This record gives sequence, C-alpha cells and structure tokens, in this order.
Amino acid sequence: MPTKTRGSRTRNHHASRKNPKLQGVSSELSLSHEREDNLIKTLKENFPTDIKDATVMRRSRINVTVAPEKILDIALFLRDKLGFDHPTGVSAVDYNRESRFEIVYHLASIANPAQRDILINLKESVPRNTPKATSLVRIWTGVENFERESIEMFGLQFEGHPRPEKLFLNDNWDGPPPMRKEVRFPTD
Repeated sequence: MPTKTRGSRTRNHHASRKNPKLQGVSSELSLSHEREDNLIKTLKENFPTDIKDATVMRRSRINVTVAPEKILDIALFLRDKLGFDHPTGVSAVDYNRESRFEIVYHLASIANPAQRDILINLKESVPRNTPKATSLVRIWTGVENFERESIEMFGLQFEGHPRPEKLFLNDNWDGPPPMRKEVRFPTD
C-alpha cells in the first residue's frame, strides 16, 4: 500500500530544478538585494565622503563602515530618516595586529514595517593607543550598557557617555581590560 500523500507543502515549488543552488531555497530568499542596495545608495548619496565601505553581507544584513568623526551624524540619519530606531547590541572587536578596535552597532527598525527584517551593522574603527569614540547613548538610550561593557572589557572610552562606570567586573578590579587580545590569565 502506498504511503499517505503529504500534500503540496512537502515540496518547494519555488526552487528552480535547473539551478541546483536554488533547490530547497524559498522564492522569498532568492530575491535580489534591492532593498538593501537602496539603503546603501541612500547613505552614500547623503554621506558621499563619510561612508568608507558599505556591503550587503547576505539577505537583510548590511555592513556600513563610517568615518569616526561622522558616526553621530550618520546614526541620527539612520534613526530619523531611515527608521532604524532599535539597537540590538554593540560589539567591540580587537584587531591587535592592525593596532585598532572596531566598534559595531547592530541596528534594526521597529517603526518601519518594510525594514523590520533588515539589520545594519554600523562600524567605526578607533586606534588602540587612543581608543576614544563618540557615545551614541543620546541617539539610542538602549546602547548605554552595551557601551559600558566595551568600556570595561576593552578599555574603550566613549565621549559623552552618561555612566562610564563598571558593569560586570568587581569594583576592586585593577587588572587590564580582560577582553584585549594581549591579556593572558594564569591557567593554574
């Protein structure tokens, strides 16, 4: 006796049988990056010399690297003009060999329904010997603790941050910022 028919939902009718790369990929995911490309175009038109790099990493993920002295203006534009009103996190990356830190603001849009699935990684680089950046707390209050974590763990300084005190480490911690690449802890 044949197995029970499972219905039309068992197959992906949107995938091309001629292109094996698209088999198993829904039609929604195989669309172009038109929305993302338009966002990048808008940013480059408004900040032609301040956007150092802007790329679509994959569907709905955009990396934008900016000049540190213009991050405040670009962040305001992203919030007020493009609707990226929700910071989902802030990361710091230690590029020890290149003698720099990269600060990454992960931004999403709740206000703009057409962009709710897009995540922008707004990046800036600061030198390791003077790791100062402009705080974006006045634009997105939700980044306050994320920036405090970077202050504490990497030794970054955010100018204009309202509460740059410790967040995770004990108050009596007198060691170096523990997430820097050169820091080694005893294994015993």
